[in-house]
Amino acid sequence: ASKILLKKFQISYSRSLDGTQDKLNSKYMTAGGGISEIAMEEDFDNSNNVMLPGARRQDDGTRRSKREVLASAVAFSSTGREFAAVTTEGMLVYSLDDDMVFDPIALTEDVTPSAVASAVTKGKWGEGLIMALLLNETDLIASVCDNVPVGMIELVLRGVGRDHFERLLNFVGERIGASAHVEFYLEWFLSFCKVHAVELERNKSRYLRAMRNVAKQVSVRAKDLKEASNTNCYTIAFLLKELEKKVEGAEERAANTT
Repeated sequence: ASKILLKKFQISYSRSLDGTQDKLNSKYMTAGGGISEIAMEEDFDNSNNVMLPGARRQDDGTRRSKREVLASAVAFSSTGREFAAVTTEGMLVYSLDDDMVFDPIALTEDVTPSAVASAVTKGKWGEGLIMALLLNETDLIASVCDNVPVGMIELVLRGVGRDHFERLLNFVGERIGASAHVEFYLEWFLSFCKVHAVELERNKSRYLRAMRNVAKQVSVRAKDLKEASNTNCYTIAFLLKELEKKVEGAEERAANTT
């Protein structure tokens, strides 16, 4: 089967390693091959002229060669937007998404955790949410979202810019999977889809990973709740059956005594 090379990724730019250059410099090429290869052969020939004390062999086995750059393993993420390669330079991760630890743009001295808490206390949930997203601390974002009334969720989301959409979606997905307030954060997700439907439809690929994460968390929680509800239904049915038996037994005893 024929294979086609679609794209190449250079995993090292260190010229001290062998195999990092696509094209060799012509001034290092001779009729007999590369200068480096000829130098290795000359080292081998010269080593035969060296007699070590007490040794019968003249070649001591010393060789000089560059360490090669290699990739021993490659693995892709479930979304297909990231892959990692294990190389001689370490583990390298390539991604189509630019995830930032925190956003330095618009991050001023006034954006602090205490300012977020103050905004929440004053009922300025939109302002507090923006500052929490800028700081990118999960606990701060959760402290804001947990205090927003259900009826104000859509209004708060209208003030969130598109730069924070993916980060907020990832947070909501994590809270759906970890928080006890499943319905509350499902309301956040539904309101987000309602308010920003145009942006989500226009840039599907950008938010695909976050949407898949939310879908995965919803599926896991639905499975857990289904198992718990089925167990409760069977337990309730058993208890009702036992109660019917006791009532029937009591009625029979009462009829016999009369």
